[in-house]
Amino acid sequence: MHPESPPGRWYVVSEGETLADIAKTAGVPAEDILEINGLDRPDQVRPGKLLFVLDGAANIARAAPAVVIANRSAAALAPSPASNAGRLRWPLEKPFVGSPFGTRGGRPHEGIDLPAAIGTPVFAAAAGRVVYAGNGIRGYGNLIVLQHPGDLLTVYAHNSALLVTQGDEVQAGQKVALVGQTGHATGPHLHFEVRQGQIPRDPMTFFGGPP
Repeated sequence: MHPESPPGRWYVVSEGETLADIAKTAGVPAEDILEINGLDRPDQVRPGKLLFVLDGAANIARAAPAVVIANRSAAALAPSPASNAGRLRWPLEKPFVGSPFGTRGGRPHEGIDLPAAIGTPVFAAAAGRVVYAGNGIRGYGNLIVLQHPGDLLTVYAHNSALLVTQGDEVQAGQKVALVGQTGHATGPHLHFEVRQGQIPRDPMTFFGGPP
């Protein structure tokens, strides 16, 4: 039930950057960046916007102002420090882990899948800011990405509805979305990811205990 995305990474546009700058650094056509993110015009690429950038000849991760939060072609599935235990709350009231973090079918599964009925409330795992809310990232459907203190990001995918918008400040436990089956999903569920220092981490090590 995990999203099948093309090789690439997510990228937060910095102040003063243009679509042409990002395309040149990534080594991909600017038109490809617009298409995969559901954009029509270069002026829609503004500071603070989260983009999915296909892998190209160059490595955009080396760009200093970037905040890269995914690299689906070569994910580092690293363990989380023990000190993270209890840092996050479960994003569903009655979670059940249908698919764990790790390698599945020879491919990295960079989060956990939590099956639930369509319309089930999705809660923010911690206080933070919404850095992405939309359906422009291929495979993820209606997607929310929250940024938290300590270089931590949480990702909530396949939602049926989004209840927050980009730039919103949210509190831990705040309802941010409803479970759905949008994007590349074979059944209704929440795909939940945690990224720390741009590295995918096992969400299970961030919770205070089992569901």
